[in-house]
Amino acid sequence: MRPCRWKKAVPVLLALADLLPCVALLLPLVAADPAQLRAAMAGDAPGFWQAFRNTALVAAGNLAVQWVVAVPAGLALSKLLPRRVARRILWLCVLLMLLPQQALILPQYLLLDRLHLLNRLGGLVLMSAFQPFLVLFYWFGTEQIETSLLEAAVCEGATTAQCFFRIYLPLLAPFLLAGGLLSAAESWNMLEQPMTFLQAGSQDLLSTYFLHQPQTAPALTALQALLSAFPLLLVFAVAAARWKQE
Repeated sequence: MRPCRWKKAVPVLLALADLLPCVALLLPLVAADPAQLRAAMAGDAPGFWQAFRNTALVAAGNLAVQWVVAVPAGLALSKLLPRRVARRILWLCVLLMLLPQQALILPQYLLLDRLHLLNRLGGLVLMSAFQPFLVLFYWFGTEQIETSLLEAAVCEGATTAQCFFRIYLPLLAPFLLAGGLLSAAESWNMLEQPMTFLQAGSQDLLSTYFLHQPQTAPALTALQALLSAFPLLLVFAVAAARWKQE
């Protein structure tokens, strides 16, 4: 019985150890004066909520563009293109994933400069929404769907749109959910791209907002960090509940 207990206890202890930095971040809230904290939050509210809004817009834009681009790309690589062509494109996606992000910053900066999209949230979405790992992710999900199922639907008179929206997307739903969670987490915490492409103070995201703020009020920083993490935690909770229903 003891070995079984240890097998259950070790993952729990590792999970608790992983949460210790989060607990340490929130410790200043315990000793903080609520009145002073409310006053500090009210004085700093405009900049924080502006960064919060910008982050939410970028996350939503990234998710929308990624679904529009990566899902059809995964379908094409799995079911439509010749295997030899699809294999080369997949290797190209792997190569792009292995490249350091810093190596792509300068070409992306020059491209946005030519398009006059620097210091714009749309430019940041344009550069961060095209992710090779999501193409691979949705390609792998599409590989799990039998081609004969789609062919049978076509033989029964289903149109291409009906096959895509009523058969393909519902079967791909678990991968869409997991890819959406990864996209939201990455968009919420991106740092290099907003630091390079968004130079105006009014275009701060939450990641750059905390870098620019003076660390003189630990309790205020802890409260803002908690508020920043809440939407992402909510998204994960809703996704987990949805996953259990599936």
